[in-house]
Amino acid sequence: MSEQDYDTIIIGAGIGGLMTAAGLLHAGKRKILVLEKGTFIGGKYTEINHKGYKVTTGSWTSIGKSSHIGRFCEEVGANVEYITLRQMKKKGIGSGLFSKVRYTDGTEYSPTSTETTHFSEKEGEEMTTLLMGLAAKELKGIDRSKNVSVRQYGENFTKSEGIMGLLDSLIGTAACLNVDTMPTSEFRIIMEDGFRLAAARFGFPVGGVRGIIDALEKVIREKGGEIQTKCNVEKINIDNNRATGVELSDGKTINSKIVVHNAGPRRLLELGGRKNFPNELVKKIDNLIPVEAAAIILGLNKPISKDIPLILTPDCERIVGIFEPTFFGDEAGVAPPGKTMIDLFCPIKTQNIKKEVDLAIEDIQNLYPGILDKSNLDFQQNMIFYKNTPAAESGQTFNQTGDDRIDPKTPVNNLYFVGFDAHGSGVAGDLIPIGVRKALDYILKTEKWLKVAI
Repeated sequence: MSEQDYDTIIIGAGIGGLMTAAGLLHAGKRKILVLEKGTFIGGKYTEINHKGYKVTTGSWTSIGKSSHIGRFCEEVGANVEYITLRQMKKKGIGSGLFSKVRYTDGTEYSPTSTETTHFSEKEGEEMTTLLMGLAAKELKGIDRSKNVSVRQYGENFTKSEGIMGLLDSLIGTAACLNVDTMPTSEFRIIMEDGFRLAAARFGFPVGGVRGIIDALEKVIREKGGEIQTKCNVEKINIDNNRATGVELSDGKTINSKIVVHNAGPRRLLELGGRKNFPNELVKKIDNLIPVEAAAIILGLNKPISKDIPLILTPDCERIVGIFEPTFFGDEAGVAPPGKTMIDLFCPIKTQNIKKEVDLAIEDIQNLYPGILDKSNLDFQQNMIFYKNTPAAESGQTFNQTGDDRIDPKTPVNNLYFVGFDAHGSGVAGDLIPIGVRKALDYILKTEKWLKVAI
């Protein structure tokens, strides 16, 4: 075997590609090559240094050691250290709870608050019954399937727009959708994962989400895998319906027995050639409904919350939730000592991006008057995920959840697909390991990975 021949080539060094490489190496496979066209690895799961802050490239989603990401990393020997809510509580910081609700009039409450909420007693009872219905194993006479929206499900229990607004905030924060666009079946899984982990077991990786990438990279390199950056794949070579390797933009050809694509579904068609895929798959990819959202990162001199890291904002025009990773202290390593960083989650509702950002900025000023004063604001970074943004091409909406997402086994022999758009359900990027496990099961021809998938 020449140095240009590999057992497996993985296109894209995002978290899905790195997990696939680590999984194959953990299973005893060798000659694994990960190719990344960018200058750094991690994709949407890493951070870039900016004014001493570590600004996410797209996602904070890693909800602790017991999450899909956490369990996968542990299984392949990627040691990720987490700071948990329980640990923070022992230090006298926070109550051990994950989230609270804040309104633009300045009022806020947490799930255990005894203060008066924006809900009437009747609405409180309706909300409780609605959530219990989601958690129940069976619920006679009420459809909770993938064909029914959360609003349609919720209307079995309430007509309150206040409750729908809170559900919008939950769904928007978890998946950048709303009660009309998220199927009830997907929301059930998200809430199950959330309730299971968003208590004291929730954890934030030491060093930020880059800590996950560093741990996976260490496993890959220690087990003999290769990762090459600044390598742009121009083409997936396909011969007689079988992937045989890749061609780089510099003209170099690298042969392999297996090719795994981790660069998004539309890029799959581009690299593999649309003619090499069935019309049904091409049409499915062409018609994908993407995630469309703005993530506005603010570096601040003062914290916005000293007791809880996630704030839901039901009555804002655009902001649905706010995450404060610096809640986890200097050990989190994402900001200079004493500084605060927050991420505003903002689903995009129009094609006017400037208007969308302006509305979000107005929201944060209404929520926290004076927050953007020059004396408090260190920086503002706007990240826009819109239309065909890679790694955000398949929103968790109708016909795009669970096994309705892209099958990790493509119709082309020896060509596999992983990433956010592959099979899986859950809280945003935490669904990625589910598709990776299925790809590994196909490649390794074993059910070892699937047994612990969900």
